[in-house]
Amino acid sequence: MDNKILMDLAKQLGLPEQAAEQKVNEYIGKSDEEILREIRKMKKVIKRDKKTYEKQMQTIKTLAAAMNEEQRARLQKIIDLLED
Repeated sequence: MDNKILMDLAKQLGLPEQAAEQKVNEYIGKSDEEILREIRKMKKVIKRDKKTYEKQMQTIKTLAAAMNEEQRARLQKIIDLLED
């Protein structure tokens, strides 16, 4: 995925571009386990507002079209974690 796709996603999620870019940089170099721990924390926050949660999940799912097979598999694991 390139930077344009990430910035488009940030816009759809209502994140300022600079904040989104900073967040992406925070995840570079983190292990899958570290990222999963953070996702579990975020899950508690985003599920508080059902409408926003559903919009964010749909946006995340649209990312799959711009990903290769390995990235889609990793994204699906994240989606599964967020949806359970």
